[in-house]
Amino acid sequence: MDTLFVGQNIINLDEIESTNTYATNLLKEIPVADGTLIFTNKQTKGRGQVGNTWQAESGKNLTFSLVLHPGFLPADKQFYLSKITSLAVFGLLTEFLDSSLYDIKIKWPNDILVNKQKIAGILIENILRTNYLQSSVIGVGININQLNFVGITKQATSLAALLHKEFALKELLHLFCKHFEVLYLTLKQGNFTKINQAYLQHLYRFNEWANYHASNETFNAKITRIEENGLLVLSNQQNKMLAFNFKEVAFVD
Repeated sequence: MDTLFVGQNIINLDEIESTNTYATNLLKEIPVADGTLIFTNKQTKGRGQVGNTWQAESGKNLTFSLVLHPGFLPADKQFYLSKITSLAVFGLLTEFLDSSLYDIKIKWPNDILVNKQKIAGILIENILRTNYLQSSVIGVGININQLNFVGITKQATSLAALLHKEFALKELLHLFCKHFEVLYLTLKQGNFTKINQAYLQHLYRFNEWANYHASNETFNAKITRIEENGLLVLSNQQNKMLAFNFKEVAFVD
């Protein structure tokens, strides 16, 4: 692994309920090196955002958690970790998918889409110390070689389904680590503007009129920005700004 610290220490597990749960429990027991990766071939109870589950066929996909100690990052800017993780997944995918043929987008707050089908999800759990982050567990699931998505309500896809070939998981994990480390160091240097610009450039429905559902009503609006704390800000037809937290608003197709 030719990175400075991300992925230099890897804990390989054949089977685990959740890599995020394992990482969180490990942090309570022992010091965990910055950039440690917990990787598993089979995750039996993968977790998504706000109680959702992440389903992945055994041995077919990337399911892992990354442990960081971002003590430099204020708690009110913690969503930047989601931004750089999304951009790292985006960067990994663009190494294989031609952007002229495949529409790769980051969907707020934690999904990556290819041609409007879900290919990856992110779950970040932070431990705070006063007004700064002490530790973070970044859970990532990326569909790589899975072809069968029966039982999954939302449309899903994978690299293998799109390109009709199999991939070596560890090689792709290595590529993710390289992309993530560059972005993490950019964040550590305080270059928030650069991260924001890249994030909005690839954000699904950014500045586009579309339908949303919240508070038992469907309305037309466009995404104008994402707040530093992660709130989604929409502008409706009356030019009124509406801010939503996770699970408070739904994208209507």
